[in-house]
Amino acid sequence: MTYKEKYKESLNYIDGYWKKIIFKPSTMKLKYKNITIPMLFPDTRSTSSSFYIPHSFIVPNTEHFKRIYYWDTYFMFRGLMGTKRQTIMKDMVNNFIYLFHKFHIIPNFSAPASINHSQPPFFSSMIMDAYLTPLRTHKKHKYHIGLRNGIYKIGNIVWFRKAINIAKKEYQQVWIDVDNLYNHHVKGYILARYGDRDIGYGYSSELESGWDFTSRFYNRCDQFLPIDLNSYLYKYELDFADAARILRDENEEKKWTEKALHRKKEINTYMWDENNGFFYDYGYKYERLSNFLSLASFVPMWAGIPTIDQAKRMVKMLPKFETPYGLTITAKESLAKPIDITKIQKRYHPAIKDIVNPKQWDYPNIWSPLEYLTIIGLLRYGFIDDATRIMKNSLKAHHKLYMKYDTFFEKIDGETGESGRGALYGDQKGFGWTNAVFYRYVQILDAINSGHPIYREPKSPEPPFDLSILH
Repeated sequence: MTYKEKYKESLNYIDGYWKKIIFKPSTMKLKYKNITIPMLFPDTRSTSSSFYIPHSFIVPNTEHFKRIYYWDTYFMFRGLMGTKRQTIMKDMVNNFIYLFHKFHIIPNFSAPASINHSQPPFFSSMIMDAYLTPLRTHKKHKYHIGLRNGIYKIGNIVWFRKAINIAKKEYQQVWIDVDNLYNHHVKGYILARYGDRDIGYGYSSELESGWDFTSRFYNRCDQFLPIDLNSYLYKYELDFADAARILRDENEEKKWTEKALHRKKEINTYMWDENNGFFYDYGYKYERLSNFLSLASFVPMWAGIPTIDQAKRMVKMLPKFETPYGLTITAKESLAKPIDITKIQKRYHPAIKDIVNPKQWDYPNIWSPLEYLTIIGLLRYGFIDDATRIMKNSLKAHHKLYMKYDTFFEKIDGETGESGRGALYGDQKGFGWTNAVFYRYVQILDAINSGHPIYREPKSPEPPFDLSILH
């Protein structure tokens, strides 16, 4: 029995849920000449203000998250690639281009409260997905022959060039941020931090990280050079090199390859712990590694940064995160130990509790996005057995919850297999990135079990390998 057959009920639910969270652009007649003025999404029945969006769009769920979210969209693409709905990917890239033109940043989400900070940057990856996916599909496009095919290809490459140029502007203006308008630049380092356009302090920096909130940053996210953020920016640089290759610009390809190698060297210099064999966030203020264990430390494998020897050491850390239900977002051992605050003046109790109490992006919660990046990293370095075991456990856990509650959840509890703990905004059902990752795991496992080659040929002599499966 294939995994597609085994999890038919869950996959049918996921297929139906896309219809609830994909919307046509608003046809409401604008009341204002300036279309950046907040207005409602009439299609989402939202009661809170959001920006006008010009193209079809996708949102995470039908409850709390009824707006466009930046990094959620990348993970939701995992459930759209290779399906009849994959055209929404190009629309979403166009929506992000529109937002960047309006606000000089891709906001966290499409509403006024978010325009001063972004989210983990995946724009170049989404562009590559939207451009390459139709080229890799086995299904015939109606314009694959004759003159129409030529026009279709020319239109695609023109769009691709434009989108990549916008991504370069986002990379340079927002994330490299030499003028420090977004509080991402740290003097003396190539590596970036999370921040925002206002003051870039700990709270808003943590909002931008997407990990709102976690014990990982000790309530001072702005004081760290995060390992995941800099891995994402390394991926940008590789994507720009690949784009230059597609566009046949050798000088651009060389330029971006050198930038990627430079960042890779900096990541290894500041973020690799030779003693523990793991990557960590770097606390630039005190010039030391954090040593907090989180799945962010596996993101370099997704990006292709470690050597095979480093990757072998990193994989030894998996047991610290693995449960019968998947991978917890952080390791239990990294949580703060209980503190007796009875001898401390009461006025300090709230601040102390805020730091030491577990938060929603902490153990024991399992979140699909970082688990997914870890799985892809394992596959890219040839750890197929580990990746397969974790994917199987994850599918089983989410399917069991679906059969019990008729829904998927944003996160699940790694100790009990129930829906997740410590929700900042209530337990979210739906849910875009959970559904998409579930669907992608099914595709990957069925490909592996059927003997379908998952690596692109010619295969490189050593990892990281390029995956031929949609990822």
